[in-house]
Amino acid sequence: MRERFIRQSVLLEQATDLASLKGKRIIVMLDEQNVSKGAEQLGLRMRYDLLAERVHAAAATAKLHVFLAARPGASDRVSEFERLGFIAHAKVVRYIRPNGRGSIRDANIDNLFSFWLGWLVRTTPVDMVVIGSGDYGLSGELAKEIRMLRSRRPIGVATLSLPGSTAQDLDARHNLNIRVNLEIGLDVLDPMVQFDQRAV
Repeated sequence: MRERFIRQSVLLEQATDLASLKGKRIIVMLDEQNVSKGAEQLGLRMRYDLLAERVHAAAATAKLHVFLAARPGASDRVSEFERLGFIAHAKVVRYIRPNGRGSIRDANIDNLFSFWLGWLVRTTPVDMVVIGSGDYGLSGELAKEIRMLRSRRPIGVATLSLPGSTAQDLDARHNLNIRVNLEIGLDVLDPMVQFDQRAV
């Protein structure tokens, strides 16, 4: 029986089950903010280096893309992801004044994510796309569009997210556009704070 970890009523398996990727040519598209924030809400930190290792070990071939918001001139996060084997796509955070008053933070990566996914699916030999986001507005629409391409070649869609953070409408048991829901396990997560057991 696998060990489990319960935090804030969410059940995390010991290992991320990537068996459905075996022998497949895959593209992984990660919404870094969505995945990292989901982990932080559980008091955990995403280990992207370990996720990359696990994905490469499971799939026949894997292209890993990560989408993140970055401050102007802040290339350190992009460089760090590239060092881990990801192709990093950064949306430069900006502040806009739509009505000439006040400002709105523009850090949404959805358009960048959608553009690259569309381009990659049309130009890359791929069996499955793994969308690392539990956001239905993004993942649901993209899965629907990818399914429409299946008449030319079959492309499966998987979601990758933390248990409890995937929108119900993305549940593969009910959504014909999604082949499988992959849940992130403890093998690719670390506690954000290491507690001193002597102080407990």
